[in-house]
Amino acid sequence: MRPSKYSGLDKGTISLGLAESDFDIPKEVKEAMVNAILEGRYHYEMGGVPEFLEAAVEKLRRFNGIDATEEEVLPTVGAMNGIWLSYKVLLKPGDHVIVVTPTYPPLIERPKSFQAEVTEVEAREDWHLDIEAIEKALTDRTRVITICNPNNPTGAVYTRDELEQLAELVLRRNLYVVSDELYEHLTYDGKRHVSIASLPGMRERTITIFGFTKTHGMSGLRIGYVFAERELAKRMREENAAVVIHPGTIEQIGAAAALKCDSYVNSLRDYLQKVRDKLVAKLREVPGVELRPPEGTFFAFPNLSSLFESDKEAVDYLLKVARVLVYAGSGFGKGGGGHVRMNFCSPISIIEEAADRIVRALTRRSAP
Repeated sequence: MRPSKYSGLDKGTISLGLAESDFDIPKEVKEAMVNAILEGRYHYEMGGVPEFLEAAVEKLRRFNGIDATEEEVLPTVGAMNGIWLSYKVLLKPGDHVIVVTPTYPPLIERPKSFQAEVTEVEAREDWHLDIEAIEKALTDRTRVITICNPNNPTGAVYTRDELEQLAELVLRRNLYVVSDELYEHLTYDGKRHVSIASLPGMRERTITIFGFTKTHGMSGLRIGYVFAERELAKRMREENAAVVIHPGTIEQIGAAAALKCDSYVNSLRDYLQKVRDKLVAKLREVPGVELRPPEGTFFAFPNLSSLFESDKEAVDYLLKVARVLVYAGSGFGKGGGGHVRMNFCSPISIIEEAADRIVRALTRRSAP
């Protein structure tokens, strides 16, 4: 069965669109969920599945450098549930939110459903944080600064130094950070992911969103979790209980197993770095294509503005001429225009074929 990113496409079209993995979930996850069903463990577990909470706390301490407690971990129905809850507990009508863009669209749109004002602050040319621009955008109503790290769609992996600068600003102005960290394990060239909640003073000032859709390929299982200070986590838990009661018990059991699948994650990261290198080299063969190699995630984000009047025109052209689906960068907010996002989390044979098609189509476009 083809992943959802192929929905609506004919058999000959390659999808580099929806942010979904082509790969099977870890076998340990399958075994844990099957065993749970066979053992009859499919009833309410209102406080969260104990082994999931325990595994999440251990991972937060080991990988993220966050000294978490089980009370500060909230299982969620995927990352979207976590994004909604974060804004729900932090915002009131009239509050102001700064979102660093380009970024995952719901991070921009969800605050508006709570009658908050959103200002998009464009990342620097290298896709990293523009601290000066963020500070200039602050108002006396600013409540939250939102980041996505590693960044979807640009692939930027924020450094400790720039996150420390952001943390200093947040602490000085008594703000909160919402940090989407779904691609935390997918960093390349020796770069290390840094959770802003691990920095001094920030564990009480940050809600961090984690999930299993991307790195573990568990998109249809709809399971994630957030880390937040105890009182914030309590409020989020109460809000969620009124809407979904709690995420599925079976899914939490699978997620507990996923948190221990280091070899799966490491293998995927190493593989994706090789795929990235091949895709970037191929795309750079085309005159006029500007592309900064992604530091993380599984997205390439080339600038095609020298070849097309708009990124939407580029998307239509590549779908029609190359028979490859990509996403328009303008859909990811300020700074994304002129770019397209390409998901390369697929078998290398598929990526090579897609790259060949794209290069042929763009070369034809760039020819005098």
